[in-house]
Amino acid sequence: MRTFAGVEDEDKWLAEGIAGIQHNAFFMHRALDANNLREVLKYSVLMLSELRTSKLSPQKYYDLYMRAFDQLRQLEIFLQG
Repeated sequence: MRTFAGVEDEDKWLAEGIAGIQHNAFFMHRALDANNLREVLKYSVLMLSELRTSKLSPQKYYDLYMRAFDQLRQLEIFLQG
């Protein structure tokens, strides 16, 4: 059974992961606008590195996963065009 402190910690880890994804997504989008593939890939990898955690419950991990892959749709469009 989870303790209240465990839930608070999990919420903190989720918030940190979301912040990391948003930070790297911002720079990835700037690089996309500049057609700078090297920087796009750099920030995409950094964004995906936020998914390397075992501290989240499946539901919260899924939330983090979906946020990252929503951002990567722009990369997909960029690579197709």
